[in-house]
Amino acid sequence: MTLVEAAAFLKANEDFMIVSHDGPDADGLGAAYALALALRAVGKRAWPLLSGEPSPKFAFIDKRRLFTAFASEEDLPVSVGAATFVVVDTHDLGYLGAKTEDLVAQASRLLVIDHHEPRATPNPKYCLDSTASSTCEMVYYLGKILGIKPEIDAAEALFAGIVYDTGSFAWPKTGPRTFECALALTRAGVSPNAIHQKMYESSEVGALILQKMVLSSLELLCEDRVAIQVLSRSDLSDSGASYEDAEDLINTPLQAGSVEVSVFFKENADGRLRCSLRSKGKVNVANIAQNFGGGGHKTASGFGCDRPLEAMKEAVLESIAQAFKA
Repeated sequence: MTLVEAAAFLKANEDFMIVSHDGPDADGLGAAYALALALRAVGKRAWPLLSGEPSPKFAFIDKRRLFTAFASEEDLPVSVGAATFVVVDTHDLGYLGAKTEDLVAQASRLLVIDHHEPRATPNPKYCLDSTASSTCEMVYYLGKILGIKPEIDAAEALFAGIVYDTGSFAWPKTGPRTFECALALTRAGVSPNAIHQKMYESSEVGALILQKMVLSSLELLCEDRVAIQVLSRSDLSDSGASYEDAEDLINTPLQAGSVEVSVFFKENADGRLRCSLRSKGKVNVANIAQNFGGGGHKTASGFGCDRPLEAMKEAVLESIAQAFKA
């Protein structure tokens, strides 16, 4: 489905509930927020939903307090059967979290908007563009098709998502469309410096202590081509930081010229283990993540771990070693 077709689908329906993946980042939150405002601007009713608390550093995205927190169907603004669901920033409906997955499974009308590489032949009813830098970039151009100029808060939400998913305009999917979008958003009043400060210079001291702890776990393997870091739940409790404070620590080892792949194993407060992968481009880490039931981009991906840490380390390293040989 193209953006033009997605716009036609949106015009043909009325009440929308917009959701993103579990633990949404700036791209998922920004896309949901801006899309809700765009739909309201063309006379629709739209609500972005949250089944849990996002990272506090992204609180600035929801300036109008549009997001509806829900624990059950009774908390929803309209009945599931009456709503059209829009999923943003993932096309894998198994990444939505149990509560949201239950709602989406009941949806009679569903639109998915995402920029990640599909693991298999994509659903033709999904609007996917793996060449886009971010879902926020897609939502910006979708808004243009709908005839909407984003107001300043929507523009800030979109800009934040683009900054987050491009590594501040540095990652491979950053292209002409991305800069055209960013230019339009700054002309709408966005201050890039203000967005940077809110996202990257507003953490609590605990986040700095957590960074020190995680970096102390650093291992360099495969002739310094692979870096592995580990975050344990005890690190979270000892530092006083939140799980979300660790999001960007995976990028630190890539500062070394020899490191081609960064691997970050993260344990949350409940003991669930997840692996994140970053690459400078020679290794397609999306393929590696897909081997373990995950997905993502060529240079940024992840998956949930179903084995103990040491077993997962061994398995991931083997997959990376095979990728080096390919």
